[in-house]
Amino acid sequence: MSEKIWIKAAKLIVRASGNPLFQANETLVELLQTLLNEEQVKFLLNFRKPNLTFQELKEKTGMNDTKLMEMLNSLMGNGILMDWPIENTNIMEYRLLAPVADIFEFSLVRFDRPIEQKKKLALIYEKMFKEATEVTQTNYEGLLPIFKDKLPIFARIIPIEKELSVAQEKVLPLHEASKIIDEQDIISLSECPCKLERALLGDPCKTSSDIFRCLHFGNIGRYFIEHNLGKSISKDEAKRILKEAEEEGLVHKIFHDDFSLDKKENAICNCCKCCCILFQSYYRGIFPYHTLTSYIAKIDESKCVGCGICVDKCPIEAITLIDGIAHDDENKCIGCGVCVHHCPENARILERTEQREIYLPPLIKDQ
Repeated sequence: MSEKIWIKAAKLIVRASGNPLFQANETLVELLQTLLNEEQVKFLLNFRKPNLTFQELKEKTGMNDTKLMEMLNSLMGNGILMDWPIENTNIMEYRLLAPVADIFEFSLVRFDRPIEQKKKLALIYEKMFKEATEVTQTNYEGLLPIFKDKLPIFARIIPIEKELSVAQEKVLPLHEASKIIDEQDIISLSECPCKLERALLGDPCKTSSDIFRCLHFGNIGRYFIEHNLGKSISKDEAKRILKEAEEEGLVHKIFHDDFSLDKKENAICNCCKCCCILFQSYYRGIFPYHTLTSYIAKIDESKCVGCGICVDKCPIEAITLIDGIAHDDENKCIGCGVCVHHCPENARILERTEQREIYLPPLIKDQ
């Protein structure tokens, strides 16, 4: 009976996620057993619906307010649940989170989690990613329509920030990342779970020297701060982090509430090709790379000397050298501006475009 409740809980989490690649198998059970005790996992069985209010949970469990809140806080602190205000009300609902990327992120970045437990979690997540690669590669043709039509666009690209000298001692940030920061009342800074996982596996990030690179806002920012997953920072600190990320060649990605582009921004991640779960899911043949952008990089071939820096820096491998000149694949360019910022010859510019959708099917891996 004890083993069955873990399987049941795993199935509920997979069903709530809507993700066809991460399965209710031994690996997910091992993840839950690393994070939770038996009392907590029994409580999760109440989530026949993925979202429940406090009152609904109280009626289901018979727990008093104090005990119920303690249980909910313990599960939120382990990244299994998130509290979220129901739109146009003051009522909170508690959401069962998906294994990837939610539980992956929230469980790893908790500040007070023992390092040995984090290393164990990193190994489990790596196993999950390998299993997901196998699922995609084995069922590639059947999954492509699901990837294209059913999975949401998770993020849109914000170009790296440029600065205009207004006076000798002042700079004016022009691009969208800083504008988004200026609109926030709550800003949380946390470790990047992708960079952290790679470091725990002995393969640290090759792009960034600092793994504190994830910014969260609004309700998610509050959640991170309250549950020891992030620390509150000022707008100036957030802008400094964006500037450091720009110098390192990271890509600014913006996320929205409920993955809906007409809702509030809730996070900016500063991503690298070598660690980012979204880039790596594409390169490892798990997921497509699917994003929106309103920019595209352009090159002045008369200035290009064929140094290859842009080829090395491009996170989506959209640039190649042909006869000593850089050439861009505009169907792959995500408009991040990394190549523009790092071109030593100033041979590149970033042009504003109509909103473009970039969809790249997961790579087919050699068997």
